[in-house]
Amino acid sequence: MIASARFIVARVFLPFMLAYFVSEIFRNINAVVGPAIRRDLDLSPEELGFLTSMFLVTVASVQVIVGIFLDRYGARRTVAALLTIGAAGSILFSLGIYEAMLVGRCLIGLGMSGCWTAAFKVNAQWWPHERLALANGATLGFAGLGALAATLPAQFLLERVDWNAIFAGAGVMTFLVALAVMFVAPDHPDEIGKRRDGRSLYSEFRGFGTVMKAPVFLVVGPASILCQGVWLSYQGLWSGVWLREVSGASPVAAASILFVFAASIIIGNVVIGILADFAQRRGISLMSVTAVLSSAYVVVQLVILTTPLHGSVVLWSLFGLLLAGPIFSYALLSRALPTSLSGRAVSLLNLFATLAAFVIQYGVGVVVEFWQPGVDGTYPAAAHRTAFALVVGLQVAAVAWMLLVMLRSPAPRALAGQPADGD
Repeated sequence: MIASARFIVARVFLPFMLAYFVSEIFRNINAVVGPAIRRDLDLSPEELGFLTSMFLVTVASVQVIVGIFLDRYGARRTVAALLTIGAAGSILFSLGIYEAMLVGRCLIGLGMSGCWTAAFKVNAQWWPHERLALANGATLGFAGLGALAATLPAQFLLERVDWNAIFAGAGVMTFLVALAVMFVAPDHPDEIGKRRDGRSLYSEFRGFGTVMKAPVFLVVGPASILCQGVWLSYQGLWSGVWLREVSGASPVAAASILFVFAASIIIGNVVIGILADFAQRRGISLMSVTAVLSSAYVVVQLVILTTPLHGSVVLWSLFGLLLAGPIFSYALLSRALPTSLSGRAVSLLNLFATLAAFVIQYGVGVVVEFWQPGVDGTYPAAAHRTAFALVVGLQVAAVAWMLLVMLRSPAPRALAGQPADGD
């Protein structure tokens, strides 16, 4: 189907970008409201990390099913239904009872589980292959305004209303976005045909095997998964703790740096997406761009870890800007596989990235608790540095694997980001 750019932007890009926007708010909000939740409920770092990470573990646990539903029933119906569940979870979370909040956080994770995957899937369906990196970058960039809203604006709200009211309001907003997706976004003709072809669920599951055997998944997957895992876990919780307990920033100063961090992710994905689009038209492969940016992304973390500039706005800005590198893996994977597998391809990579984020977000809390807190309840900088050193080391190994494979063998067609033929 040939559709105008105006149609795609108004009816496809905007509704699914809004859904992704909402998911970014929920994923990151605890980095700002976490201290208030911890104080009101008298939680330990491990308990707060566990509560926050329930979002990630739920997103990860349903990715396989979400990928199948997106490919089988379409993005519009799937996302609208899931967002409605997420809205109910946010209301439940606002009750302020720890057990209910655990269930609510899981429901929020379920509700947001298809937003990222659906946005990248509809991009693969509606945009030309050569514009996919730019479209994904724009989606992630503009939806990243949700992460931005979860920083300084959230702190501003928290100083005027309690965190319970913030989550109740977010639940109402989520339901309104569900209505927008349901009644504004169109079905793609391929989705309509897919629902009528009678294909079995077993055959749908087999598609995941095709994705996992794709050379691009095997080469760039580990680095992308771990780099995203660190981003998700730190932006969602531990970056705020790092800035307060390692850098000694006040809550407002920490929220301000998180605001810049989130803004840098937005700017980086849009601007670097444009530059990557330009580079490809000049003969530089997206695979090469991904490798260079992913390497730089890890180097910045090493600098944060090993220098006195651990609270530098410039370094945290670079941390956000260079995230575009690991994110380009979604475009590489979508281009190397048929669009009929795009939902499962994106959901599988997202599954492993979210699982990595869950392990890191919970694991950092476990490592930190090996140290004793001070009289004010904060933990020593050494605790946070040790945890961060472990996750940086994992990323170094994964990026080294990607670079080694690229240097030792010519990039095959799939690694060059060329679209595959057939189904």
